[in-house]
Amino acid sequence: EMKAMLFGHMLDSYLTLRVLAIKAFGLASLLAAGLPVGKEGPNCHMAACIARNLDRDFVGKRSKSVAGQAQINKLFMAAVSVGVGASWSAPIGGVIFAMELMLPQVQDFTSYWGCFLAGIFGSFVFEVYRTWFSGASNLVPLMSTNVLPGEGSVTSVPILRMMLDVVLGIICGYAGGHWVKMHSKCAKMFKDFRLAAAAKPSSPGGMREPLLGEAPSGVMAKASKFFGNVYNFQWRDLLICATVTVINTLWAAQLPLLNGKPQPMLLSNLFDKNLVIDSEQWVGPVGLLGTFTVCAVMKWFTTMMSLALSMPTGVVAPTMIIGGLIGRMFGSLLPDVLVDFILANPDGSPITDEVRGAYMARFAIIGASAFCAAVTRAFAMAITVFEVLSLPNDVLPLCSASLVSIFVANTVELPFFDRNLASRGLGGIPALTFTDHADAPAFSIMRVIDVTKDCLYFKTRLFDMNDLLKRHPKQDYFPIVRMLEDGEAVLVASMSRRNVNRVIDMLDPHAAHPETLIDLLDPELQRPSDGSPPLVDGCPPHVSPSTTAKEVYLVMRVAHGEDAVYVTRDGALLGDITFASLMSHQP
Repeated sequence: EMKAMLFGHMLDSYLTLRVLAIKAFGLASLLAAGLPVGKEGPNCHMAACIARNLDRDFVGKRSKSVAGQAQINKLFMAAVSVGVGASWSAPIGGVIFAMELMLPQVQDFTSYWGCFLAGIFGSFVFEVYRTWFSGASNLVPLMSTNVLPGEGSVTSVPILRMMLDVVLGIICGYAGGHWVKMHSKCAKMFKDFRLAAAAKPSSPGGMREPLLGEAPSGVMAKASKFFGNVYNFQWRDLLICATVTVINTLWAAQLPLLNGKPQPMLLSNLFDKNLVIDSEQWVGPVGLLGTFTVCAVMKWFTTMMSLALSMPTGVVAPTMIIGGLIGRMFGSLLPDVLVDFILANPDGSPITDEVRGAYMARFAIIGASAFCAAVTRAFAMAITVFEVLSLPNDVLPLCSASLVSIFVANTVELPFFDRNLASRGLGGIPALTFTDHADAPAFSIMRVIDVTKDCLYFKTRLFDMNDLLKRHPKQDYFPIVRMLEDGEAVLVASMSRRNVNRVIDMLDPHAAHPETLIDLLDPELQRPSDGSPPLVDGCPPHVSPSTTAKEVYLVMRVAHGEDAVYVTRDGALLGDITFASLMSHQP
């Protein structure tokens, strides 16, 4: 929802106090039940709800202008920075994540420093509160490692070690892309089951609350809807949630490495250099490698199912755990001879178990970053991990593995957030950010306009205006053209559906004179002398046929804030592109 709103698909009803309360209660319930869900996604949404309700008219007043929409985007970006930064005590990673989430957009100085200010202040407040409630005497990190700087990183063959990190990144990228694909199918299966006995809700849009339902009028309508939801919809949600919780609880109880550990503690445990010698956490019959494999399979499926629930969930922490387990598996598969060769000291000193354990822990750290980056397609994950753990020798391995994993995952599936948007009918957002559709020319995505049937002539009758409205009941904007002798038409202005109706009602309220001729280029219509809003736009936004889809989007949302852009060649009208069609494109 946050990414959709950042791209201009405004869902104001997703930012109410009601949503805030439901998000907070739902997230706390899922975490208390021990389900593998993250907090960063709901925290971003809750931060936006709080910001929006500090001034309830802020969004409504500013969403009608280009400058106002830019202010709303800055507010939402700051909310994303706070949500991610506070969740991980990593304000720098939160800011970069917000910037990546907004691509392709145009940012400015205020956005950049506003995100940093919000992220740092939110992270500080969250750390102080968390430390206070935990009874600690100093700031408590969310996750940690006992690997010391330089421990397990000294090697005489740095190229070989870097190659292993890149191979781990490739594995995590391939696995991350397929995990997103499997999650999408699981979410669709859950959704089909939830809606099997109920009417499918309308697609999200406008000022409605499609996830929470719309309030009907009348007591009977409300009662009917309540009982309908209880018996046809909500019990299915509860059944799915209860089933996933039982599966997760029973499965985790059989695995000492996972049982009873909250996610921050589990991550710290995976990053522990002593984990390889702590046999109490192993699954006896299968040993160390088998333990990591069973735990990775368990987390793979329970995380996939948990994030497919119709509940507030985050994806970062649980996918980091999967990546950490994959990294542990990768390290355990390396022959001891190869590990000793990589860790051999130039001075010939013996290799200790702590050094070997630190080297394996570094694989877990790199795997956590690479797999999460592959799922979210956000390089900010590498920066977040480094920012929290502060291991200087892991900067290059983290960056290289995460970057490779992103490139590999791009060949498999869309990112997690974008795949969810595509399944909700907003495939244009991922198409603009992760596919070649962003470079498609405007003439290939436009709706071709028949200038004799789909346009208003600059001198037209009221009858023709009314007839055009009837023939195009779903069209919101109409081009105004001047016909040429060769059959082409020059775009001279445009008019919204609402203003066409206003002109008809103003000049012929009783429909008594349909043959009245009107000049739509009259200055009084474009700049009324009484200071009222213009009825005709004398300078409608237009682009050339070779303009890319990404540039069309920027023209719509950044330059003009319009919902329609016309495609012209040498002034002649060819077609139009609406914001709705651009957002609904399926990648």
